[in-house]
Amino acid sequence: MSSDFTVGQVVLRGILKQEGMTINTLGTQLGMDRSQALYDIDRGKTQTISTRMAEKILASFPHYSRSWLLSGEGEMLKHPTKDSSETAEATQKPHRAPQEVEAITSGSRVIQRLPIIPIEAQAGIGKGFLYDVDPSQDPEDIYDEFDSMEVVLEREVSDRYKLFRVKGDSMTDGSLSSICTGDVLLCREVFPEDWKLGLTNNRYPNVVIVIEEEGILIKRLIKHSKKNETISLHSINPKYNDFTVDLKNVRAFYYVERIVDRHMSQW
Repeated sequence: MSSDFTVGQVVLRGILKQEGMTINTLGTQLGMDRSQALYDIDRGKTQTISTRMAEKILASFPHYSRSWLLSGEGEMLKHPTKDSSETAEATQKPHRAPQEVEAITSGSRVIQRLPIIPIEAQAGIGKGFLYDVDPSQDPEDIYDEFDSMEVVLEREVSDRYKLFRVKGDSMTDGSLSSICTGDVLLCREVFPEDWKLGLTNNRYPNVVIVIEEEGILIKRLIKHSKKNETISLHSINPKYNDFTVDLKNVRAFYYVERIVDRHMSQW
């Protein structure tokens, strides 16, 4: 196994290649409402295949070795196909074209069910699934704690998106640009390795950030100092003051792309 990849990446990509599937079609085959857990494995956020995930895989694909699913080492299949053509024929799965079961007609987008994560000023919220992912914990167990919603996403970047539900009045000023308590936001993650390129974005000025000691915050980004590695944040509600955050304390960063569910009671 290459040291450049996690155990989870080796196993997941081996299965996708063997079965001729995409991540979303595999998720559908495993009976998952959403494929986020598989995307987390593919990105390396979840580094191994959990016992629960292995059981799901074996229930649909019993020809895989349980030991290989959990360790990424040894024979992939219970009965290696190299012994004879007869064995190969017996163990080979029927061909499946790499199609998205939930694909939009254009083929470039998918419908994906995402958990709706609450925006709360609570220390430690998000730990284990937005950052510091615990490889021993199945992401499905975590996401099952939240409501969820289906959204249409570009397939190539669908793993970058999260849904957040707003709490608080810091982003309300009585105008139509307000982001109110109960609104559900579709947000795109910017990975830490890309922060140095610059985070100020005129198209998407509102951001959701995760700070371990403060929780999940929604603000307007007004300045990014690359030299000092800080960001300045603004609330559109005038009763809140602007403040500056050191990026070394930020565990995850998202652009707010759009409101996907407006809490109408606010209007």
